[in-house]
Amino acid sequence: MRGYKAKSQGSNPWFGIFFGGLFTIFIIGGIFCGYLFYSSLREVVARAGLQTFVNVPIFRPRESDLPVPDWSRKERVNILLLGVDQRPQEVGPCRTDTMIVVTVDPATNTAGMLSIPRDLYVEIPGYGLNRINVAHFMGDRDNYPGGGPALAKKTVQYNLGVPIHYYIRINFQGFRDIVDALGGITVEVEGEIWDDKYPDENYGYMTIYIPAGVQQMDGEMALRYARTRHNGSDFVRLRRQQEVLFAIREKALSLDLIPRIPDLLRTMGYTVDTDLDPQEVLALAQIAPQIEKEEIKSGVIDETMAVSVILPDTGANVLYPLRDEIAEMVEEIFSSPAEGEE
Repeated sequence: MRGYKAKSQGSNPWFGIFFGGLFTIFIIGGIFCGYLFYSSLREVVARAGLQTFVNVPIFRPRESDLPVPDWSRKERVNILLLGVDQRPQEVGPCRTDTMIVVTVDPATNTAGMLSIPRDLYVEIPGYGLNRINVAHFMGDRDNYPGGGPALAKKTVQYNLGVPIHYYIRINFQGFRDIVDALGGITVEVEGEIWDDKYPDENYGYMTIYIPAGVQQMDGEMALRYARTRHNGSDFVRLRRQQEVLFAIREKALSLDLIPRIPDLLRTMGYTVDTDLDPQEVLALAQIAPQIEKEEIKSGVIDETMAVSVILPDTGANVLYPLRDEIAEMVEEIFSSPAEGEE
C-alpha cells in the first residue's frame, strides 16, 4: 500500500464527536483524522454539559444529485475535505489549496483517505479540462447549484469514479486559530525548509525558514509548513499536511480541552462549513470507534500516478493523471475487503 496507515482511538454525545472531528479536519487535509479524534472528546464534552449544544453556524443546505447513504443499511460514505486558499481581505470565489476524499465503510468497519494534488489536470463537468483546484472557484463564481463545494464534489466524483456524498470546507485563518487555541503542535521536520517564494497575504512572496528537527509550531508556522512548496513538489507537500494532521490530533488528545471549548467553537463556527447534518454526524460518530488501526488506509496521488506536463497553448505546468495507476489506488482505498480476507 502506498501511503501509510493511521490510528483509531477509543469510543464515545454527538456534539463532542462533531467538534472533535471538525477540529482536526480543517487542516488542508484529512477529515479522516477528525473521525479518529471524535471519540477522544466525547467524555470531555459530556462532562462539560455540551452534548446538546448545536448552535454553531456551520451546517449548509445539501445540493447533490446523489442519494444520501442509508447508514442503517451500512452503506459506504465518502466525504470531500476542502481547504480553501482564501486570504483575510477576500470575499469572492477562491480555489482549493487541498482536497482529500475520506471514505468510511460501516459494513466492514474500514476507512481510508486519499489526497489529491491541486494541479491535477482533469475534466471539470460542464467546463472542460483544467486544474482540479479551479472547480471550487468556478462553482462559486458562476452560482453553480450548491456553489463551489458542489462542483468540486462533482469533479472529484467524475474523475475518481467514486460517489462524493458530502463536503467539509475550512479556510486558512481557521487553521491558524485552532492550532493557536491548542497552544501549538509538535512536528518533527525531516529536512530544513528554505522557501523564498512562499505566498504572503498580499499576493506577493516572502521568505520562510523552518529548521530540521523537532519543532514547536504555532498556527502560522504550522500553516507555512503545510503549504510550502520549497522543493517544487506538491506530493511532498501533501505528505507534510498529513504529518501536521497527526500532530494536531496528538496535541488535542494530550490536553484538557474543557477550558478551550468556547474559543474553539467560535473559531469553527465562522471558518468551517459542511452539508452534513447533525444526525449524519452522529451516525458517523457511532461508526468511527469500531474501526481498528489495521483497517484504515491512506494514500496520496503522487509522482507514480501523475506526470508533469507543460500545456502547449498556455505554457501552464500541470499534472497529467495516469488513470490506470490512480484507479489502482482508488480501488485499494475505496473497496471493501474481499470475503475471507477479514
